[in-house]
Amino acid sequence: MAKKKSTAGSKEHVGIPIASGRSLLRPLKAAEVVARDLVSDIASEGLVPGDSLESEAEMLKKYGVSRESLREGLRLLEVQGMINIRRGPGGGPSVGTVDPANLGRMHALFFNLSGATYSELFEAWVFAESALAGFAAANPDDELRRTTMEAFLEEEAHEHEHLDLEQFVEGHESFHSAVAALTGNKVMQLTFRSYGLLVAHHVATVGDPRPIQDALVEDHVRIAKAIAEGDRGESERLMREHLQQVIEINIEQLGDLVSGPVEWL
Repeated sequence: MAKKKSTAGSKEHVGIPIASGRSLLRPLKAAEVVARDLVSDIASEGLVPGDSLESEAEMLKKYGVSRESLREGLRLLEVQGMINIRRGPGGGPSVGTVDPANLGRMHALFFNLSGATYSELFEAWVFAESALAGFAAANPDDELRRTTMEAFLEEEAHEHEHLDLEQFVEGHESFHSAVAALTGNKVMQLTFRSYGLLVAHHVATVGDPRPIQDALVEDHVRIAKAIAEGDRGESERLMREHLQQVIEINIEQLGDLVSGPVEWL
């Protein structure tokens, strides 16, 4: 994965004050209505990633909007990875995925504009991931906890995390995704995981957490064991300690960038 140079922290970045939520009742634009209705239709029809969607002509008739509004609505969803659009002959829209990494990228824009710093992101990340570990351990389905965590209970299961940086990050995040899935709460799974994926993306493009990979793998095994056993307090404690190791090496590698605004890299 190619490294990118961040400009965060290179100059004062106060940001725009966070509003009180006055936009909550703003009427939706036509493009937003299309995006909302299309997402609702995908869910109600039980479509899955890769399934083809209706043609532009069919959508124009179905949603009753202009071609411009339809295309803008489709672009809104495409940017978020919720749909894919293949151009050219035989192309067209298809169902994408629900990926918290895309939510993290959107968060980054809001964080940057508000002047939120990486220190603040790290603080939110520790809170969120520790909460996820606790809720995972509290899952009442003992068998589900054990079978989900079984793949992470041996250090050999984490050998893929010793490969190149991109594979290392993917392996690390697969563990945290499995923990989040055990919460049984999709809102927390999407929202809280987006913080960790935003951190992981920045770390992979600016720093490199692999120098402490052995310690991280050992942490994964201990956390997996605590969750499998249903020990909520221990799961939360171990997750906090685990993330603190990552934060410490990030602070060392990022230097002054830590006090700079979160960027969308």
